[in-house]
Amino acid sequence: MRAGCAHLEGLRPVALLTDFGLADPYAGQLRAVLARLAPGAPLLDVSHNVEPFAVSQAAFFLAASAPFYPPDAVFLCVVDPGVGSRRRIIGATVGGQDFLAPDNGLLGLLLATPGQTAPRVYDLTPAAKQYAASATFHGRDIIAPLAARLAAGESLANIGQAMDPAELVRPDWAEPKLRPDGVETHVLHVDRYGNCLLSIRKDFSPPHPVTTLRLTWGQRRPLLPVRIYSDLPPDTVGLLAGSQGFLELAVNQASGAEALGLRRGDMVRLLWTE
Repeated sequence: MRAGCAHLEGLRPVALLTDFGLADPYAGQLRAVLARLAPGAPLLDVSHNVEPFAVSQAAFFLAASAPFYPPDAVFLCVVDPGVGSRRRIIGATVGGQDFLAPDNGLLGLLLATPGQTAPRVYDLTPAAKQYAASATFHGRDIIAPLAARLAAGESLANIGQAMDPAELVRPDWAEPKLRPDGVETHVLHVDRYGNCLLSIRKDFSPPHPVTTLRLTWGQRRPLLPVRIYSDLPPDTVGLLAGSQGFLELAVNQASGAEALGLRRGDMVRLLWTE
């Protein structure tokens, strides 16, 4: 079934994830295209407040949020610093959910989620050429129409060309790196409480107890692994498995980011004692 003119019943929901913010008309235009091409499709928002160009933050938002959305949802993900360049537009099917994004690492954390159904990945770049598009807004002009087609019943296999997931862009921040004395990880997101969400899954099992945090400028801080925030004594930096599926650095009722001088994108090393 093709999305088009008449109101269609039973359309798949479309979830939106962008760095457009809400002050400009960009997010509204995205929703308007979907409302026009797939009238009646439920439109859901993951977030439009990803920091500008912050692919790693968007990747975290997506991987943390997708399990809570309808099992047949279509995710339209647009954080696209390379818009208009030769970067690919890709689609991925995981279980019953479909994901559309530029090939810049945005799907990296999601596709590497442990224990999930093996993803099927497609290059949508050839299909994108059928749309008249501006040079700077492929989210509205290309990816939204593709999402409308999926919402109306088409499949990624029908629209795109199958490709090996190993060919996708995989940035350095997407995976922690084991070292002899610890593990290097990146801050994917600092939430409004100042908690620093790391690129380490919550089920990570270190070979020895983690005791120290080393910052990139060489400073070391004691680190206390805890189960909940209230287990932390005042002014103590803790390491815990948060509700979003990743480890986080936190200070009880204070900002861990401020206490440590950390921002999104910073690299840190968790050190252990043998």
